[in-house]
Amino acid sequence: MTYLQHNTPARRLVYTGLATFVVGLAALTLFAPDAEALKVTLKRAVFEGPRRTEVLTIINNSAEEQAYRLGWRMMRMTENQSMVAVDDPAQATDLKPVDEMIRYAPRRIVIPPGGTQQVRLLLRKPKDLAEGEYRSHFWIQPEAESVKFEPPSAEMVEAAKTKPVVQIKMLTGITIPVIVRHGKLTVKSTMTDARVSRDGDGKHMNVGFTLNREGNRSVYGDLKFFCNGNVLAKQVKGIAVYTEISKRFMNFSIPYPEGGAASCSQMKIEFIADEDDLDLKGVTLATAEVAVQ
Repeated sequence: MTYLQHNTPARRLVYTGLATFVVGLAALTLFAPDAEALKVTLKRAVFEGPRRTEVLTIINNSAEEQAYRLGWRMMRMTENQSMVAVDDPAQATDLKPVDEMIRYAPRRIVIPPGGTQQVRLLLRKPKDLAEGEYRSHFWIQPEAESVKFEPPSAEMVEAAKTKPVVQIKMLTGITIPVIVRHGKLTVKSTMTDARVSRDGDGKHMNVGFTLNREGNRSVYGDLKFFCNGNVLAKQVKGIAVYTEISKRFMNFSIPYPEGGAASCSQMKIEFIADEDDLDLKGVTLATAEVAVQ
């Protein structure tokens, strides 16, 4: 699941209102609402084997009625862990979209405050579909026209006596990867260039490695970290390597176990496939062991 904030003129998702200006003062106070106003129940949707339908529930956690537009985005994964929107699909011939084979309804929804709305995704595979993995990102975008600004709070009114006050609404769109797998697909994953160093704060370790992928499908799973054979409380969930890249450079800050630095001289890292993966079903995909420097 990816959160997008666009600020280009054509795709502006930031709607700003001026609550109060005090002329001549340079200081500025910003008031922003809860960024978790929009939530969804699915982190990703994968159609493989006999699966042909999926249901997504959209949740409006805000105090106002909200309207949302639904659609598709083409996105590319990069080796440095980021997702980048593809503005011209014609320039992304290595990506295989699912737009034409996944139908959904409705396409626009209005959800009351605290309410929910279900959206059904239906797969219809073409008869001549070539073997491979296909992916697009389902986009849920709030409509700027439906946003209302709250009356100035007592805090805002007080702040406006001495400095300019700006009330900002961040309309954050959510994208969810939708994947269709067709035919005989294989994948292999390895870890290379693992390294662990002690952070200067005495509380954390800097962990880095390269997560590699070979084959004609993506991998998705969780990372587990062990110190001297004992599993650490810090885990990292939902790591993917998509088909457009063969590797990702991973970097994390991992807290020491309760015993501190002395109890972590050797680290083991495991990459474990998602339990819902039809073929991999929670198997360990890759491991690495490295001394803590």
